[in-house]
Amino acid sequence: MPSNQPLVTALINSYNYGRYLPFAINSVLNQTYTNIEIIVVDDGSTDHTSSLLAEYKDKVRWVRTENGGQGHAFNIGIPLARGDLLMMLDADDTWLPQKVERVVELALQRPKATLLYHRFRNVDTQGNELGEPQPHALTNGDYRAKYMRSGGSWWSPITSVLTVRPEHIKRALPIPTYALREGADTLLTDFCVLTGEIASLPDALTRRLLHGSNLYAAGRDDRSYRSKETRESDVRRIEWRMFCLRQVVERDGGSFDIDLDLNEWRITNLYWLGRASLWDVVWSSLRCPEHSMKYRVQRLRWVLANKEMYRND
Repeated sequence: MPSNQPLVTALINSYNYGRYLPFAINSVLNQTYTNIEIIVVDDGSTDHTSSLLAEYKDKVRWVRTENGGQGHAFNIGIPLARGDLLMMLDADDTWLPQKVERVVELALQRPKATLLYHRFRNVDTQGNELGEPQPHALTNGDYRAKYMRSGGSWWSPITSVLTVRPEHIKRALPIPTYALREGADTLLTDFCVLTGEIASLPDALTRRLLHGSNLYAAGRDDRSYRSKETRESDVRRIEWRMFCLRQVVERDGGSFDIDLDLNEWRITNLYWLGRASLWDVVWSSLRCPEHSMKYRVQRLRWVLANKEMYRND
């Protein structure tokens, strides 16, 4: 980055979220850090998004494309970034006012980090905070060996906390879109894990809105019960992501050969679905480097409690 005030690109992807989009945009405009350009990719919305964006005039650059999902929106939006740092934001989330300033400071301190992130808080439609800041475990430094050893298990951060170096992440483009209409952010974070260093902040600088129709989070943040269909979807999502990641890494000149039977979230879901043993769950948990022994015990109890809900389902 050329100076202490590098240009930051805020990239917002939106599909039929016109009712939330002004809050996201305004949270960027109200940052304590001012050297920011805002790019919005309207992913084929059929609501009032276009007319809303027109009201912002030169405060926002925006492009409308046919609907193709999050991966498609990234392929369109990332190449447009002119900033030294690229910060991503979902259209239904918001940033706290000091978010950009804090992350820029971290980026200047950690010039080798290709992925930077921080914690977030879930909030409801009334603005009430839900639960503790997430993720509990934070990753720093070179994580590639641990990622590979654990079958790609790590507490991957959500879109709205991600900061990447544009010159680095453009190496991953175009990302496959046929399997990544949702959750394409995880493919980008995994690419950074495999090809660079990570830096993180413990502060919760993003508010993720849970409104019941989140394109990804709906049905996945209910810790007491998730349908079998959602469990199956999570298994397929991991398998497809790793298939796509292999394509991206090999196109970039690297190699990628991972054992998905060590991926903790995949194995946990398969256990609930009756297609993996409890020992498989324990072994994958032991292989996950983010877990303390205390957390492993807590997680195992949670896994067993959830299993009871599926016995007669």
